[in-house]
Amino acid sequence: MRLLRAPLVTVLTAAALFCALLLGASAASAAPDSKESTSASTCEPGQLLVSSGCVGRRGARRHIEAMVSEAMPELGLRATIMRVDTGEQPLVDAGFGNSMKGVPASPKMYFRIGSIAIPYLINLLLQLEDEGKLSLNDKLSKYRPNFPEAGEVTLRMLADVTSGYPDWVQGNEPFQKLLFENPFRQFTSNELLHWAFTLPIPCKPGTCFHYAHTNFAILSQVIAQVTGEPVSKLVRERVLKPLGLDHTQVSRYPAMRGEALHAYTGERGVYEDDTFWSPSWTIGDGTVMTSPMADVVHGARAIGRGDLISAHADAERTAPTSVGIPPFTKRLYYALGITIANGWEFQNPFIDGYTGVSAYLKSQDISVGIVTTQLPESSANGVGNATILLTRLSEYLTPKHPIELPGA
Repeated sequence: MRLLRAPLVTVLTAAALFCALLLGASAASAAPDSKESTSASTCEPGQLLVSSGCVGRRGARRHIEAMVSEAMPELGLRATIMRVDTGEQPLVDAGFGNSMKGVPASPKMYFRIGSIAIPYLINLLLQLEDEGKLSLNDKLSKYRPNFPEAGEVTLRMLADVTSGYPDWVQGNEPFQKLLFENPFRQFTSNELLHWAFTLPIPCKPGTCFHYAHTNFAILSQVIAQVTGEPVSKLVRERVLKPLGLDHTQVSRYPAMRGEALHAYTGERGVYEDDTFWSPSWTIGDGTVMTSPMADVVHGARAIGRGDLISAHADAERTAPTSVGIPPFTKRLYYALGITIANGWEFQNPFIDGYTGVSAYLKSQDISVGIVTTQLPESSANGVGNATILLTRLSEYLTPKHPIELPGA
């Protein structure tokens, strides 16, 4: 399921998330070695337990790289960048295909990370709760009484996307038309929220999961109000700098600070390079970012380990508060700004021709980052190709924790 002619829409919507998961599940079932039995429960030092048994790191790396190379023509990928770390040690750090003709894809290239930035925002929120400056149980009316149902919506509902608020892109044809007519237009966060609330409220607070970046844009406003500081400044000083994510750029503008991985889309009826379209429509203040893959993977591990927050806050971050709301179960649910699937936590954006994944499996201390770009034949199909690759990777590399998805 995806909105008609809306690549920008499929970037960050519930429909995109779960259709990507389902597509990933069906594709993963055909992945090489995905169903091989495990021949041993422990391995020698320097070996990894994969679906076929214990293998050395070189063998695992070669298998994963071959898996990506084989998937490229199958999925219609122009470029893929993948990094897999076990602990702090890289297992795979490679580019496949070309950024543009004559320019090979490189792990050093920058790309738009989309919703991968949401866990950084949630980390700020939890830091403030640790400091006693707010509570996840606070009603939105305490900070923004002008929003609909503000007396019923809590900060926790905003963070786990159960507020029932609409998104400014999903189902909003006038807004989509603006995006297609001028993809270089700069939007402010207030403009985006205005567009969101031109749509009806999908459900009462706490009764449904309706993925909308409206929730995170409002959280940015709350955080700025509580601290008296811009969220972009807080993210840099309280998240990116302490974690050493020195190459991650916070900016609503199209420019990137280093060589870009070029992205392409066919959603306007022609295959075109959309690398430098404005990203300002995508999310709220302080959360529009670009990064190279090393920062994405290091950030996934640090956030997944709870490095900047208390143990209590980290438990809240992954608590199954949305379980019981369709379509969630204890094995697959949305926590605070992150999807949890069989122990893995991940974000899988689809933004302006990039499909991406940032993932972490705490029980095995494995962190993953993937970004893909598409060839003409796949540039308008709305498929989350990076999610498909993550699913296949999990079945091979973490056979005790494959990402098990509905319908798989």
